[in-house]
Amino acid sequence: MSYESDWQLWHIAREQDLSTDYGWLSITAFNWLTITPSELPGLPGKWWAANGEAHVEASGLTLDGEPLDGAASASVAEAGSLGWLYYGDKLAELVLRGGRYAIRQRDPEAATRAGFNGVPAYPVNPRWKVTGYFTPFSEPERVEVATARPDLRQHVTAVGTVHVALGDSAYELVATAAGEGRLNLSFHDETNGVETAPWRTVTTGVVQGDRSVELDFNRTINLPYAFTDFGTCPAPVAGNNLALPVTAGEKVPR
Repeated sequence: MSYESDWQLWHIAREQDLSTDYGWLSITAFNWLTITPSELPGLPGKWWAANGEAHVEASGLTLDGEPLDGAASASVAEAGSLGWLYYGDKLAELVLRGGRYAIRQRDPEAATRAGFNGVPAYPVNPRWKVTGYFTPFSEPERVEVATARPDLRQHVTAVGTVHVALGDSAYELVATAAGEGRLNLSFHDETNGVETAPWRTVTTGVVQGDRSVELDFNRTINLPYAFTDFGTCPAPVAGNNLALPVTAGEKVPR
C-alpha cells in the first residue's frame, strides 16, 4: 500500500470516529455545577456539586438503563468523563475540569453532527514525515496550561522533550504520554488562525531504543474544541511554538 493510500484510510477512520452518535460533533451544551441546586437548560431536575460529587434530583432521566425518579450522585477523576444519565437520546456526561464538575450534553441530532461533511486537510506530503529525538525528564512534571475555555486552566503531565529539525531551525517540544510508548505533541505554528485552528496536536510513533521517534505531521489533528464551542481542550505547553507554517494535517473545520 502506498504512503498516500495508507493516509487516506487513516483519514477516513478519523472522520468516521468524529461522526459517531455521541462523538465530538454531538456536543450541544456545557454547564458548570455549583453548590446551589439549579436547573440546566435542556434537562429536567436540579443539579449541583458538593462533597466531592455531582448530584441530581429529577424524574424523566435514565440511569444504567433504568428510569430515575429521585436523586443520584456520581464522581469522576480529574480530566475524566462519565456517560452518566440519558434524557431520551440526549446524554448528560459528567466531567471534572480544574477541580470543578460540569455537565456536557451530547445529542445525536446536534446540528454540528447533522451538517458534518468531513475534515479538510492539506495534501499529503512525505517531507512532513521526520525523525525527532526524545529526552525524557527524570520525573514527569505537572505543568499548568490554558485551555479552549477562558474560565478554565488545567494541568498536563509532561514526560520529556522531543528535539526535531524543521526548515532551517531546530525545535524542542514538550511532550505528554500517549500510551503504548508513543507521545503527544501539541503545538502552535504559523498557519494557526488562518488555515488551521489556534493549535493542533500530533501523536508520534513508538519511541525507539536509541530514543529516536517518528513524527508524521500529515497526521496532525484538530482537538475537539475545533469542532464545538463546548470543548475544554488544554492548550500547548508554553514554548511549543513552531516558527514556520506546518502545511500538513487537518485544517480548520468548515
